[in-house]
Amino acid sequence: MELTTKPDVETCLDRVEAWWDGGIIDRPPVTIHVRSGRMPRKIPAAHACLRDRWLDVEYAVESAEANIEAGVFVAENFPKYVPNIGPEVCAAAYGAQIQFGENTSWSVPCVDHIRDVLAMQPNLEAPYWQTIRRMTALSLERGAGRWITTVADLHTNGDLLAALRDPQNLALDYADDFEGVRLACRHVAEHFGVLFGDLYGPIAAAGLPCSTWGSMIARGSAYYVSCDFICMISPAMFADTILPAIAWETAYLDRSIFHLDGPGALKHLDALLGLKDLNAIQWTYGAGSGRAGDWIDVYRRVQDAGKGVEVQAIDLDDARAIMDHLKPEGVWLCVGGSYTMDEAQAILAEVERWAAGKR
Repeated sequence: MELTTKPDVETCLDRVEAWWDGGIIDRPPVTIHVRSGRMPRKIPAAHACLRDRWLDVEYAVESAEANIEAGVFVAENFPKYVPNIGPEVCAAAYGAQIQFGENTSWSVPCVDHIRDVLAMQPNLEAPYWQTIRRMTALSLERGAGRWITTVADLHTNGDLLAALRDPQNLALDYADDFEGVRLACRHVAEHFGVLFGDLYGPIAAAGLPCSTWGSMIARGSAYYVSCDFICMISPAMFADTILPAIAWETAYLDRSIFHLDGPGALKHLDALLGLKDLNAIQWTYGAGSGRAGDWIDVYRRVQDAGKGVEVQAIDLDDARAIMDHLKPEGVWLCVGGSYTMDEAQAILAEVERWAAGKR
């Protein structure tokens, strides 16, 4: 694959594939933002409402194109467009309506009883799903040879049930009809391949690697498997309901990384590390929960289990704390902040020395 916006794309993908396998070619993958000094060109917009703006396929792709044209893509920062109308497009495929805010959207719960889910099937002809399809197709057309089109943000398994029922109602379902929750989790898990495959199919056919909203990318099918709802339930409840759905998803994919969101979800880490098909963990500690360097014990637990880890360091000093305490194998280092090209190259050289054991 060749990209005019990133001539070293294959070298970087080789580095990432080594990371997936727990190895290193020259250094671990690094995501770092380099200031280009160029402002994206302005895309004219005259939308009557937020909904119209969100659903304007041409505007969405042109805006992404303008940002990519003005960007600099160093190390494992890839030029890409993520088709996006918010995180609950899967719920929309089951009939939920979506409400749109300035920067995000959310679904309107549409299921009265948890067992109603058992009669539901995803409708890939639903209007919102069709919007994502059109965004994907237009991006593949315009981005050919210039950027990577990714799979949209998909909230599946327990998060899908929470979107259909409302998180509070789903929490009550665990008390009122635990078996119904278990059956519903199993039911929607079987649809993951349909939903993911529908969007990834055209991307794979175009010869592109697989990526989505985060840093992750892979040759072959890959995804951030996730469930933010799990912070609301016990490990026993998780093991009987949502964990089997996550196992289903990781078995379907060639590569998978779990997006573990917030301290309330840490109680499920050991169960996730026990999944044989899960390759890595992205630990998102969240605002107000310190820095990456404060969570060395979590990263070590992941490494000791033989899994990779995506580390979200707040800044260069935080990244150095990680390098001081973790082995480089299996680490994808995301360095927060914004840097000049010279600063970025110096950071990459430091990461190479870490990989070589010479820091």
